[in-house]
Amino acid sequence: MVLISKFNKSTIEMYINSISISNFRVFKKTGVRFVHPNQRFTKKNFPKPELPNVNCVLGTNGLGKTSFLKTIALSCLGPAVGDAGIFPYSLIRKDSDNPYDNETKSEIQAHFLPHEQDHIDDFDRLESKIEIHRRSDTELLRWSHDQDKAWHPIYDNSSESFFFVGYGANRRVEKQENIDFGSRSLNSMYRAQRIKSLFEETYSLVPLNSWLGQYRTENPGRYTQIRNLINIVLEGRSHFSGEQDDNGEFLFSFGKMKIPFPALSDGYRAFIGWLGDFLYHVNKTCPSGKKLVENKGIVLVDEIDLHIHPEWQKTLLTSIAKAFPNIQFIVTTHSPLIVGSLEWMNIIMLTAGSDNSSKAKKIKTDLKGLDADQILLTPLFKLKSSRVDDKSRTINILSDAATKGDIDAAKEFLNQLF
Repeated sequence: MVLISKFNKSTIEMYINSISISNFRVFKKTGVRFVHPNQRFTKKNFPKPELPNVNCVLGTNGLGKTSFLKTIALSCLGPAVGDAGIFPYSLIRKDSDNPYDNETKSEIQAHFLPHEQDHIDDFDRLESKIEIHRRSDTELLRWSHDQDKAWHPIYDNSSESFFFVGYGANRRVEKQENIDFGSRSLNSMYRAQRIKSLFEETYSLVPLNSWLGQYRTENPGRYTQIRNLINIVLEGRSHFSGEQDDNGEFLFSFGKMKIPFPALSDGYRAFIGWLGDFLYHVNKTCPSGKKLVENKGIVLVDEIDLHIHPEWQKTLLTSIAKAFPNIQFIVTTHSPLIVGSLEWMNIIMLTAGSDNSSKAKKIKTDLKGLDADQILLTPLFKLKSSRVDDKSRTINILSDAATKGDIDAAKEFLNQLF
């Protein structure tokens, strides 16, 4: 998406409007439309959701939720995709065990729309077309579009243009003493580093204590913004004051107890890990005089509910979306509690198609007011019951007996329900 910022007239911000995918892993041919803050919503066919910057991808295991995020990440790299340091592995769809029946090319086409204001005359729309070619056992990423000039800011590491980050399910945070920014820049371009954990399970995230502490004295305003944003999305479950222990680890307060980041639970470390990395990249590219929350762009998070307690899941996406209203979030989840905070416009459903393929589509299912059990029984999850099979069979047997006049069965039926 091409935007002109009032801070920098050469700025090009990004929201993805739609994507089409061919022969990419489980996707034979599919496409879908996204919601974003600059979307032109209609009252009737596609009304504006309460959270216009959230897209949540659902689907059972094996239907390609992670692969779907990868297609978006690759399309965001534009003409830099072939030299970015992302090495494709088994991305081209395989229909059978016979190599002669398999596809030799995958294609991703993405459409980014311009901002409502201050259009660039030459680039009132932005397109990305990525091809993946198979050569024997090797796959090659190629840019395949003639709109190259519009993408030139993608090569500028310090530019706020084309802001996007992505996080895989293995969100390992690097230790401060091991972080080597110079080494990272040698292995992949800066923008590719932001999405690399989607493609490499061992790729680690930038820790808060490797960069935030220096802002306390060098740029107190930025430091305060970052500290406040962390506390907003933590929703009072913990408090981040910016205090550090003797080892330089930031402390998080739980009542009177202060716990360093490495000693936090898996849920907190997974969540704060990607949040800290995200804030690092926002801060690095945000121009002086501009607030961090004004940054526009795309954030991809696989399994947003990873290790998160159900109570927190209910409000997690809402708090993140409202803390960063100009960011387009595209996340995956298995949690009905996450889904319960959204409307049908926010949801992209992956469904099984023919030939062991998946399709991405919107399903107009009203979720507002439903509890987790009810959501699990909707077309989004397709469960016949939220009970385990043995329990369901017992209840069905007792129900049949009760309808035939068995009073004892009727009493036991009620006991099983409650």
